[in-house]
Amino acid sequence: MDEDESNIPGPPTVGAEELVLRSQNLLGELEEFEEFLAGKNRRESELGNVELRQFRNSITAESKSLRKLTTADPTSEKTVHTLRSSNLPFYEAVWAAAKSSTGLVAFNKRFYWEEASSGSRAVNKKVSSGNTAKTKQKNVLVDIVTQGGLEWVKVSTITEARLLFDMAKAGWEQLSDSEDGEDEEDGDGAAPSATGSGDELSLVKLAEELSRAARATRIRYKHPQVRFVLPKIGLGTTPEIDTLIANIKATGAQVECGSSLSADGTHVPALKEVACNLLVDPFAGFSPTLNIDCTILLALVSDLSHGAVALQPRFHRAIVRQIELEKQEKLLPDLLFPAMGVRELVCTREAHRRMREIVELIGTTTERRRTVLLMGDDPSKPREVLVDEFRELSDYEVPRDWNLPIRVVESDIDAGKPLPATAKIIAEKLSEINRSVFLFGWASGLTTISSNRTVAKLIENLVEGHRKGDDETGPSIWLCPTARSLVGKEKNRKS
Repeated sequence: MDEDESNIPGPPTVGAEELVLRSQNLLGELEEFEEFLAGKNRRESELGNVELRQFRNSITAESKSLRKLTTADPTSEKTVHTLRSSNLPFYEAVWAAAKSSTGLVAFNKRFYWEEASSGSRAVNKKVSSGNTAKTKQKNVLVDIVTQGGLEWVKVSTITEARLLFDMAKAGWEQLSDSEDGEDEEDGDGAAPSATGSGDELSLVKLAEELSRAARATRIRYKHPQVRFVLPKIGLGTTPEIDTLIANIKATGAQVECGSSLSADGTHVPALKEVACNLLVDPFAGFSPTLNIDCTILLALVSDLSHGAVALQPRFHRAIVRQIELEKQEKLLPDLLFPAMGVRELVCTREAHRRMREIVELIGTTTERRRTVLLMGDDPSKPREVLVDEFRELSDYEVPRDWNLPIRVVESDIDAGKPLPATAKIIAEKLSEINRSVFLFGWASGLTTISSNRTVAKLIENLVEGHRKGDDETGPSIWLCPTARSLVGKEKNRKS
C-alpha cells in the first residue's frame, strides 16, 4: 500500500492553490536537505548519500498535476475527486516520518526475497524468466530505509473510516464481541488474532510481506526492523482497529499511530532541527579500542595521505589513481581521523611486522619518520609530542587528541571470547597476517579498521554461508572505502 485512495467518506476538499503551495514547500525542504548532504561531502560507500531521486520526482510530478488544476473548475466532480485523491498528503507523511528518524538511507526502495518449499532467502535481482514452479521471487516496497539500513518504515495515510470500510467489505468481524464467547481462547476475554487476515486485509498482508523480506535480508549480520507509521489511525477507540494493529504487531513490526506520534498527532519538526540526525553515522557501534589493519597502518604514514604528490613516470597506475582520489577526498581528515577519533588504537604484532618490512624496503624518508612516531619507537615521548611532530610532517590538520602511539598487541585468539565454529573455516581461508588481524579483532570484540575489501567480503560470505543460528554474527569490520600505498623510493635510491 504505497499510496492511499480517496477516503471514505471523502475529506473536505483542499483548494488546488493550497496543495501546490504545500508541494512546493515540500520540494524546497528536499532541495535544502540535498544541499546539506552535499555540504557534508560524504561518500556513497559511507552511507552518506541518500537515495532521494525517485521520491523527489514523484512529488515533482504531483506538483505539476496539481498546478494544472488551478485553472480548472473547482466545483466540477472531476476536479473535486482529483484533489481529494491527491498523493501529496502521503508524500508529506513520508517526509514527516523520515524527519523523525535517524540514519536516513533511501526512499522507495524495493527488497526481494525468494519463496520456496524450504523458506525464504534474499536475492539481489528482480524476477528472472528462469524461475521454476518451486521457486518464486517476490518483492516489497519500503517507503523509508533508516538507521543505516537496519530499519524499514512503511507509511499509510489511510483513515479509520476507510479502514473500517475495507474491513467490513472483507467480512472481517471482531470475534471477541460474540455473545456466547465460543471462539475466545482461555475465557479471558482477549480478542484473538484473525486467522488468515493477512490474505484479507492489505495492511496485515503488507506487514507479513515486509516480515518475509526482512527475514531474507541482513545488514551487518542483522535483520532490519519493520516500523509502520499510521498518522491518521488512533488506538483505544475502535476494537476492530485495535485488533488489526495487534495482528500487524504479531508479524514483528512496530506500529506508531497518530495518537502516539505527538501530542496532537500533527507536529512535524523543521529540517534544521533534525538534519544532523538524518545523517548515517558510519562509526556507530565502534568499540572503544580499534584494531588497525596493516593496510591502514601504511595509509597513515604514506606521503600520498599527507599532501599533494607530483606525478612521476615511475609511478604505478595504482599510485596515480590514489593521487587523483586524494584530490577529490582527503583520506585522513575526511575519513580516517573521524573514524579513529579519540579511541585507543592497537595492531597485532604480525600487522606491525609486515608494515615495518614494507616501510624499510620502499618507504621514503618522511614515510619512515611518520612510522617511528606512529608506533611510538621512543617511549620517552608523550602523546602530545608525538602528535606535534607528526603534524610537522603533514599538510593537513592532524587532531591534537589523536591517540598516538598505536600499541602492538599479541594476536592471542584463545585469550578472547569463544568464536563460533565458522571461525575455523574462515581461518583456513586466510593468510597468516589476515588471520592474526581479523580473528584477533573478532575474538577481542574490537572493531577492525581495514581497506582490505576482498578479505572482509570473504569473511562476511563465509559467516552467512555457515552460520549455525540466526543470532550468529561475524567480526565488526569497518572498511575504509579507499586505500593508500607508500609512494616508494626510486630505484637505486638509498634513503
